[in-house]
Amino acid sequence: MENFYEVLGVSEDAEKEEIKKSFRNLAKQYHPDITKGDDEQFRKISQAYKVLSNPEARNDYDKTLKIYRSGSGKLNDYKKDSYTVEGKHVKKIFQELINQSHFTSIKIKYREKTLVHLSYPVAASLSFIGIIKAPIFFLLLHLGIGAFFTIEVTNQVMLLFEEALAHHNEGRIRQAQDLYIKILQKSEYFIPARINLGLLYRQRGKNKKAIQCFSQVLETVPFGEIGDIARKHLQELRGF
Repeated sequence: MENFYEVLGVSEDAEKEEIKKSFRNLAKQYHPDITKGDDEQFRKISQAYKVLSNPEARNDYDKTLKIYRSGSGKLNDYKKDSYTVEGKHVKKIFQELINQSHFTSIKIKYREKTLVHLSYPVAASLSFIGIIKAPIFFLLLHLGIGAFFTIEVTNQVMLLFEEALAHHNEGRIRQAQDLYIKILQKSEYFIPARINLGLLYRQRGKNKKAIQCFSQVLETVPFGEIGDIARKHLQELRGF
């Protein structure tokens, strides 16, 4: 799996502006219209920038890169993002998450019980005017400042996937297909959507498209649960 951070020459915790600056510098160097330009290298840096400049796509790419390095290949790694933090850090983490506008909802849980659940626009507006700080402060005092909390966040890709799954499970195949395609247009490294799209194509007898989906999955995550699923369906589709 290609490391897009290395392609752009930035660290994996690079800020958006740093990524943009690096891409622009490399584009000036490799653009095909420039003397001694390089079509292939320009394609690589353009692809890397397309993914890393989009918060949702970068989030899923980072998960896939982590899976690739660990060799786990678990579908469950693409669940909703969650962070376990000490009480004294909740406000800071909560604020940082709000600043990442690709999230659609934020939930604070304590011992599996939801204490705060806000849509992103509501959380952002409350934080902006400072109202949210006081309730969280009193909450921490009540439960004990050192208590451990889980902050769960959901982005648009995950919401679309849940909607697509509902359509798929209830037999609304066309709606599910359209949503899986929409997800992959937003975040091509959200592997569960590509696997399910391959399954859906196979259901509809569109074997060439199914093979393409499963082949793309294996090119990215060739091991673990994900690799086994893709490999199994490819073998059945190809007959060997």
